[in-house]
Amino acid sequence: MSEVQATKKKENYVLRSFCALIIFCIIFVHYEPCYQLFGMNAYEFVEGVGRFAIPMFFMISGYFLYSSDGHTEKDLKRKTLRILYLLVFMKVLYFLLDCVYYSAGVISYRDLVDGLLIMNWSSKQIWFIYFLFFVYLFHWLLYRKGIDYKYAMMVGVVFLAIELFSADFCAWASIPEIFGIDMHAVGQVFYCFIAFFFFPLGYYLHKNRERTDQWNGYLLFLILIVGAALSVAEVIYYTPVTGVSYSSLYFGSVIITVPFFLLTFRVPEGRLRCRPLEFMGRMLLPWMYAFYMAIMFFLKFVLLKGINASQQLVDLLGLTLSVVLDVILAFGMYLFLNRMVSKRVAATS
Repeated sequence: MSEVQATKKKENYVLRSFCALIIFCIIFVHYEPCYQLFGMNAYEFVEGVGRFAIPMFFMISGYFLYSSDGHTEKDLKRKTLRILYLLVFMKVLYFLLDCVYYSAGVISYRDLVDGLLIMNWSSKQIWFIYFLFFVYLFHWLLYRKGIDYKYAMMVGVVFLAIELFSADFCAWASIPEIFGIDMHAVGQVFYCFIAFFFFPLGYYLHKNRERTDQWNGYLLFLILIVGAALSVAEVIYYTPVTGVSYSSLYFGSVIITVPFFLLTFRVPEGRLRCRPLEFMGRMLLPWMYAFYMAIMFFLKFVLLKGINASQQLVDLLGLTLSVVLDVILAFGMYLFLNRMVSKRVAATS
């Protein structure tokens, strides 16, 4: 990319649209509709192939942490607190909803306690916010102590290696346990910790943007295709070969992530644009993520439960309503916060 093009390019619209699309895919996965694809549940296939999305989200956050003059790094405290505020908001919202569901007999007392202490099925997406907060906090502490982020990257490499070994390699090698420890369970736990690899990876990809822009685009695309094909193959053959229901991360997922991320910056700014998705990916994303499980759980397990109709039609209705209501609620929160900011500015002027 030339210096002129780099100067003109102000926004990665493709990446913003991708983020919004991934939220829709996440809704589909967690709704668990009864559709079949390649002889397996469609939501399991989408979840497996889309395993690269969460690493991508962490990478995006790390990417936007870097600034050539250091002003973004100096703002780490505020960014960390913003994630904490979102986390507190979600904990309060989902606990109040759980209290209502417990009173109505929808969930058990154990579910109520689990949701309060960590998370339960109706709020399980909150794990991402936990670890996004932890990784921001970790980098903020490193920044305060003047420690290079490369040490965070070293920690992340260890976590990623443990995750791939326990979640994928051990399953394919028919090693279910080591010293009595369930490797599949280890993989599920360490999947969360991949944040500590992909977040600083995004940071260093941005810091070395001039070098990565010189990488051959055709080679990146070829690696992307290989990773995507491997990911699909792993998802389809994983359960029959390994006897395990799914992997928390596939080798193909990791191969996809970097070339896909870098290639989005090669798309000319006026190409492949979808302004509604761009707006969602830029302005509504945190709130779409915050609300989707609350909406989906209510629709699937309260409003639409027990309807005497084809389950596929019920699932289609539930999925459609989940997406529409999620966007509406997120947009409402966006308008509300903008109004609050406007009032604050007006009051201080």
